[in-house]
Amino acid sequence: MEASGKRWIIHPSRKDEFKIWNLSDLHMMSRACAEGEIDKDIAQIRDDPYSFWFGGGDYVEFIGATDKRFDPDCVAEWVSVKDLSRLGELGYKKIRDKFAPIKHKCLGLLLGNHEKHYCQHNEQNDRQTWLCTELGVPNLQYSALADIVFVRTTCSGPKQVYKAPSSSNRASATFRFYLHHGAGFATTPGGKLNKLIQFMQSFEADVYMCGHVHDKVGRKEPTIGANDDCTKLTAKEKVGVISGSYLKTYAQGVTTYGEQRGYRPVCLGAAWASINPETGKIRVEV
Repeated sequence: MEASGKRWIIHPSRKDEFKIWNLSDLHMMSRACAEGEIDKDIAQIRDDPYSFWFGGGDYVEFIGATDKRFDPDCVAEWVSVKDLSRLGELGYKKIRDKFAPIKHKCLGLLLGNHEKHYCQHNEQNDRQTWLCTELGVPNLQYSALADIVFVRTTCSGPKQVYKAPSSSNRASATFRFYLHHGAGFATTPGGKLNKLIQFMQSFEADVYMCGHVHDKVGRKEPTIGANDDCTKLTAKEKVGVISGSYLKTYAQGVTTYGEQRGYRPVCLGAAWASINPETGKIRVEV
């Protein structure tokens, strides 16, 4: 687990509201990957000055010919037979090029179980480091805590991620994120939600993001406390989100492993948290 430090986002107005996306479970290289939906969301993040993002892992399917799960009918048509001998290089270059237009808005990249499994069994554990270095973004490994500091200033420059604040005396608001690729094999809505609740009860943060289970779920957890004098009750809400997937469970002309197991269809695309730094209000968008 990584304690990955702070990122600063400079903005001019009290009314500004930001979207923090969790792009997870893309599963590129699969024939059932909705790559057009990936491109649409990336374009939205690129064009919206108030959108920033974390990468949630499982960017590439990474199921090669030596994997017992391999099914040639499920491999994307743009992957050649020759490519199967260099899936690591091909897949990571594909991720890099896909994320390149929005790398300046990236808050960090998680490692997913598909990348972890492939790299571990092919002695390529440096691939995640290579990807983050190529894009110039923080490496969050499999799970991490990350702080986003929104700094309000009168400057009219672009809204972007800064590695250090330009001034310490400007109005700011800090929000802590807990990021995890996700875990478990739950197929029911309640089972998927239980893992998110477990994260929310085990780690201190304001926003919790995970993926892996290919669903879109939002959750609010209120906590009751008291003011500094312990004379008045206070309430604070933390929010959690399970991000969706870009892998179709059912796709025309291909039989996925999800179809074989009778999984529910999934909502394609990513989820995000909307944050107003001035009011401290956070809401989950699924």
